[in-house]
Amino acid sequence: MALLDNIIFCAFLCLVGGVATASQGAVNSKLGQYTGQGLSSTIVFVVGAMTSCIYFLIEVKGRPPADLTVMMGKAPWWAWTGGIIGAVFVIINILAIPKLGAGTTTAIIVCAQLVFSCVIDNFGIFGIPFRQYTVWRGLATAGLICCVAVIAKF
Repeated sequence: MALLDNIIFCAFLCLVGGVATASQGAVNSKLGQYTGQGLSSTIVFVVGAMTSCIYFLIEVKGRPPADLTVMMGKAPWWAWTGGIIGAVFVIINILAIPKLGAGTTTAIIVCAQLVFSCVIDNFGIFGIPFRQYTVWRGLATAGLICCVAVIAKF
């Protein structure tokens, strides 16, 4: 069994991702105080691109697949927008954290992520397998919104 087939390992990766996401906003915001907001976003993406390239080379063991360009050409147009979405996310963090704080900013973002993720599941957007938006998910959504309100208030 491959390591990524292990549910516990994948859950651990998600925890690491959550910590990284919460840290990223605060770190990027601090860099923005020293370099300016636009330059800090640029620096973040240049360093991120270099890191991603290193991961890619490790993943393919230094040899990209021969049909890579063919496969890339088959991707739907919207599959190419991830970098734009990532830039919007980073810029929003850089702008919002100094005003709202890391906790409130992250709470709002995580709540919006979870709510829209349920919408994606329910309607199968982006080719994601259908998963119904149940009453329980609705109650959880209401709870999330209440949690954000408490975090923002206190």
